[in-house]
Amino acid sequence: ESTFAPYKREEDTLARPWAVPGNPGTEHRIGGLEKQNTTGNVNYEPDNHQLMTALRQQKVERVTDLIPPTEIHGDATGGPGSLLMLGWGGTFGSIHTATRHAVDDGKPVAQVHLRHLNPMPADLGDIVKRFDKVLIPELNTGQLRPLIRGKFLVDAKGLNKIQGKPFLVEELGQAIDLMLASDWPAETEAIMPRHGTVNPADAGYEFTTA
Repeated sequence: ESTFAPYKREEDTLARPWAVPGNPGTEHRIGGLEKQNTTGNVNYEPDNHQLMTALRQQKVERVTDLIPPTEIHGDATGGPGSLLMLGWGGTFGSIHTATRHAVDDGKPVAQVHLRHLNPMPADLGDIVKRFDKVLIPELNTGQLRPLIRGKFLVDAKGLNKIQGKPFLVEELGQAIDLMLASDWPAETEAIMPRHGTVNPADAGYEFTTA
């Protein structure tokens, strides 16, 4: 009888052993049914399901050990009156240019661009909380913003553009100025730029049935 334990995990990474197909002694069950810890046998016990779910979650979380320290562009000092421009994906170029222009003008603005979203970098929480204000420009209706607000409990604002076009540097510059001047309404979580202009009144659309 085989003593192979397909769900016996490495202590540091929680990775399972690799069973190379065709090798005698590594036969085990595969498929979508929940498996028993260590043995890999099909198991329907509630406590085992909870344990295996927690193991899988912790395995993902431990990937943070492999993520390098987060790079901060611009003024990384933080503190009162400072602004962090937090982005991901294809918005890097526009955000980076707008941040550089703001820093050149002496404004306390920094940029962080995420390359890892799940899990997020281990140092991201400390970085986000270092800044007085956080703006998250996204080319969607706001996917990263609720994650940052929920995970780190910061009042992150969103600049959301869904026009099939990238951000204009001028749009980001206007949003930066609104944030730094505290002209962004406290009750407004996100603004949608229109015709190249960022207006605090453009938090959404008025829909009518007429």
